[in-house]
Amino acid sequence: MADTPRARTLAKELRAARAATGMTARELARALGWSEAKVSRIETARRGILVDNVKAMLEVLKVNGKDRDRLIKMAAAVREPAWWEVGRDLPEQLSALIDAESRAKRITDVTLNVLPGLLQTRAYTRSIVASVDLAEDEIDERVGIRQMRQGILSRRNPVELRTFIDETALIRPIGGARVMAQQLHQIVTATEEPNISARVLPVSMGVHAGLSGTFVLFEFGRARPVVYLEARSSGAFIDEPDDVQPFLDSVKLLEAQASDSEGSREILNAYARQYERETE
Repeated sequence: MADTPRARTLAKELRAARAATGMTARELARALGWSEAKVSRIETARRGILVDNVKAMLEVLKVNGKDRDRLIKMAAAVREPAWWEVGRDLPEQLSALIDAESRAKRITDVTLNVLPGLLQTRAYTRSIVASVDLAEDEIDERVGIRQMRQGILSRRNPVELRTFIDETALIRPIGGARVMAQQLHQIVTATEEPNISARVLPVSMGVHAGLSGTFVLFEFGRARPVVYLEARSSGAFIDEPDDVQPFLDSVKLLEAQASDSEGSREILNAYARQYERETE
């Protein structure tokens, strides 16, 4: 599959990796034993991008570690068409949400009843989606969309994600003990990345600034911030400064009220161990 949004993104990343070395396309082709035209077709997404070809390019370009793993994962995903690449209609609300996520410099997610969508495991998301009356293929599609949206956290210039999690979301065993243990471990692991934080709002504190409702705050490089509010079957963006300001104020209060990063990890790990004991 060539010239799809994901193929173009990967091609751009490969061009950037080559440019960072100062190597020309001709020099890269010579090192690989390929024609320059083949390198050009890959770097412009005009031919199918094979995982083996990407691995070979990254070896010559000396791209290692997390960047290598990320690009190989992207190459594998290129051959699996996203929902907008197979003729499906993308709901306007979801399209706007994905656009905001992709453009944001920082996302602040305040959640009460469930764990943050951009940090959910596939099994946890499936448990939530399957709670309503949907066909199996619709469930698979929604889970897949949620997983693909998480790519903004690991791209070359990743989004900064701040999450504030009410402890009640940790108590609710969505998907059962095993799913919850895996989910909480994943959140703890995710917070090891410099662009991701998870702060817990303990039940013991009583009230806090997030109790009025779940919301997501998007902050951009140049555009003014917007807030997304989601209901059962709809959602709304708020962008008027006077309307957004109360949410900005709430985030400041939450920063002071929530457990710090280390304390939050301890809480998350404690619940994970509790759920693990329940599976023994």
